[in-house]
Amino acid sequence: MKVSELIELLEEQDPDAEVILQEQAGYPMEYALLGVTTRDEVLRAEAEEREDGLEDKYGLDGGRARNDVFLVEGSHLRYGCKAAWDVATR
Repeated sequence: MKVSELIELLEEQDPDAEVILQEQAGYPMEYALLGVTTRDEVLRAEAEEREDGLEDKYGLDGGRARNDVFLVEGSHLRYGCKAAWDVATR
């Protein structure tokens, strides 16, 4: 899914509603959303932690790009519902 597609889907929702990540269709769980980051930000943070200061190139092959956006899972809230996968707007 592209960022523009996600924005379009979210524009149809209540702007004051909580964003909850539904995960694992076989054993559904609900998680709070901690935040948003990019692969580039992650790689830069990893490079700062390394003693040699070089970026680890992990994650840049196989169609992965620096501008990939990650929705980062926060705390576990509760069990989810399998029906979410059937009714999700795509």
